[in-house]
Order: sequence, then structure tokens, then C-alpha cells
Amino acid sequence: MKEVVGAHHEFHDKKFVSEWADRFIPTPERVKLFDLILSELKSRISSSSCVVELGIGPGYLANHILARMPEIEYYGVDFSSPMLDIAKQRLKSYFSRVTYVQADLVKDRWWEDISLPIDAVISTWSLHDLGSQENIEVVYRSCAGALKDGGVLLNGDFIKPSGARHEYEPGRFEIEKHVEILRRTGFNAPECLALFEEELESPTAAKNYACLKGVWYK
Repeated sequence: MKEVVGAHHEFHDKKFVSEWADRFIPTPERVKLFDLILSELKSRISSSSCVVELGIGPGYLANHILARMPEIEYYGVDFSSPMLDIAKQRLKSYFSRVTYVQADLVKDRWWEDISLPIDAVISTWSLHDLGSQENIEVVYRSCAGALKDGGVLLNGDFIKPSGARHEYEPGRFEIEKHVEILRRTGFNAPECLALFEEELESPTAAKNYACLKGVWYK
């Protein structure tokens, strides 16, 4: 039987979440992903835009973005109360610019808690945990409906690499399928901007992630 690449999480458990956050302090490679997202944001949206992060987790990406875009309004969405607590602590110096929303990305209408027109939706290392292509399509479709005209979606997430030697959990699937789903949900010219830490022979659950982009026009 082939090894299945993936991980099981207990994101409602405070101890598990604390230990997970400590283990996944961003590496230099992951910071490259953050910088790519930052570069795309700076090139596409104004300095005072509204950015929504789906799966804010411990707030690592948010801290990176907020420190370098000092006028944006930021919404962090997560279903995990312990994750939101950690993010609030990490981002306390930005409290006036950050709003937290606890929501299930598949079942809840998270966008109704966003009071501003949404210029960008971003996410890293999160949507694969929704467990299926179908659930990720639900989220992509929600993003398309929530974004303002010309808004951008940037999803940096784990994928199943082309030529994979192993089986992957259902939320990790090929870049081509992500692009297909983005196109099907209405995004213009969806593309993969970069692939990070590609590993076919001995992948870990923290290898093989890509930055996917779609622009929404009404």
C-alpha cells in the first residue's frame, strides 16, 4: 500500500493548536510564499484596501502582510477558537486594523461578517484541510461572490505534485485541477504562480505547496 501524504489535526484542542503553531514557525521557503503573496497584493490593490485571510491560523501570514502594508484593513477568518486566540495575541499591535471572524468556510456565510468591499482574499496552508475538491470548490465559489470587481484570490496551499509517487489526502490535489475549479467558479485567467519545496520521492506533510491566483470580474 502506498503511503498517504497528509496529516490529522485537532484544531479545536488548545494544547494541540499551541504545539502546532510552535512547530510551524515559517521557514525561509515559506517566507518566500508570503513574499509572493505580498508582491501580488501590492501590485493589484490600493494601500487602503480590505484583505480577507481564510484560515488565519496563528497569524504568521497576517503579521507579514500587516507589517508591510500599514494602511490595509484585515479580516482573519478561522473555525478554530484556539487559533484565533493565538492570532489575536500575535497581532495585538495591529488591533485597530484587524477583525476576527469565527466561521466554518464550507457551511457558514463568512463573507456576511465582512463590512467592507473585499479587494483580496488570501490563504496559506489551510484549504486542503477542508478534505475534498468539492469543499474547496465551495470556498472558491464563495470567494468569487464576495470579491469586488477586479478583486484577487491568492491561495498558497499544499497540492499533489505532478508525477507523485505517493497517495495524497483528498484535499491535496493537482495544480491543474485547482486551475480548472477556479475557472469553473468564474475566475479570470487562473494560474499557478509558483511551486515550493517540490518533493516526489520522500515528501512530508509540509512539502509540495503552490501559490494559485484568480482574478474576479463581475
